[in-house]
Amino acid sequence: MPFDKRIKDEIISYVTRDIADEEWHKDFFRFISDQKLAARLAEEFISTRCLYKILEGLSVTKWMLRAQVRAQVFSYASIYEAIIHHILFVDFATDSRVIALQRQSGRTDVSIPSAKMELLKKHLTHGGSPIIVTRESIKKIKTSKIRFDKKAECARDIGLIDDALCAELIEFYEARNSIHIHAEIRKSMKYQMDLSWRAYRRMEPFKTQVESALVSQGLFLPFPEKSKKSLKPKPSGPKANLAVP
Repeated sequence: MPFDKRIKDEIISYVTRDIADEEWHKDFFRFISDQKLAARLAEEFISTRCLYKILEGLSVTKWMLRAQVRAQVFSYASIYEAIIHHILFVDFATDSRVIALQRQSGRTDVSIPSAKMELLKKHLTHGGSPIIVTRESIKKIKTSKIRFDKKAECARDIGLIDDALCAELIEFYEARNSIHIHAEIRKSMKYQMDLSWRAYRRMEPFKTQVESALVSQGLFLPFPEKSKKSLKPKPSGPKANLAVP
């Protein structure tokens, strides 16, 4: 059964009190060249913050606090990954370092006449096993198959982010991929809370660094300073469970 109107109004008032509106969150991702992606990132950002505020208002503890942390880490790591992926493979698609990221060396079997193969089997073995003739080849791999740490390091090498931020983003994404019961048992709640707090707090410097790199490459034209000021959110409240406003 849903809450009555009075309770819902109080919850909505509490949640939205210290969080900027949808337009501010859309503007936050104005450096993304794909408008659909930018809109989806804005939705993820504001929804993550609102869900946090609801659970903060409930002063959750123990297993519910763990769920709160899990949701924070998962969402922010996903936002970072989506942005880096898009900028690398769309805005910097022709950069030699991005092209190299999509190449993988390997070996391909070489087909030779059966008579020569029989000679090889007869005279060439290694540890009792026949030697197979192969040639070295370079294959193009799907961008979706490239590991996040490699993409983050490429973003660092291009100049999108600095060394410290690169290391933290990799930490966030590794935590996102290892969010399961056994991993949670090994990690202390204090560490997980700190991780989710940092995942949120790094959003602003991440945006600043990426925007600056795009501007320097002529890939993004920022709004005038006056417009940027008018879009700033209201100050956040005091630190609570995770200290994420």
